[in-house]
Amino acid sequence: MYRAESAARKVGRGIWNSKASGGFYDIRKPDPDPLVQDVDSVQIVEGIIIKTAEVRGTIYLNFGADYKTDFTIAIPKKSRKFFKKASYDPLTLTGARVRVRGYIELYGGPIVWLNDPVRLEILD
Repeated sequence: MYRAESAARKVGRGIWNSKASGGFYDIRKPDPDPLVQDVDSVQIVEGIIIKTAEVRGTIYLNFGADYKTDFTIAIPKKSRKFFKKASYDPLTLTGARVRVRGYIELYGGPIVWLNDPVRLEILD
C-alpha cells in the first residue's frame, strides 16, 4: 500500500492531490507549533528521530531536543510485543527518517500513540 500511495502522491492522483483535498492528506513535518493545530485528528507525520528512550516500559521516539514540547511517538508497554514480532526494536531508530500515521494528541507536545508497527514506515 505504501508503494501505491507513493506513486499516487507523485502524480497527484485522487486524495493525494493536495489541491483537490485541501491539503488534508499532506505529510506533516514534526514541527510542534503547526502540529498543535492538528490535535484531535489523524495525520501523517514525517521526520528524523533525534532520540529514543524507554521510561517505565513505554518507548518514546523524540523528534526534537525538548521531549516535553516537541513531537513524539509513544509505544505503550503492551504494544512492544507487536514490534518484536515484526523483528525490529524501536529503540534502535535514532537517526532514522520515518513516517507515522496516527491520531495527534497533546501530551506536553503533540504525540502519536503507536500500537501497531505497520503504522510506522521506516524511510531510511
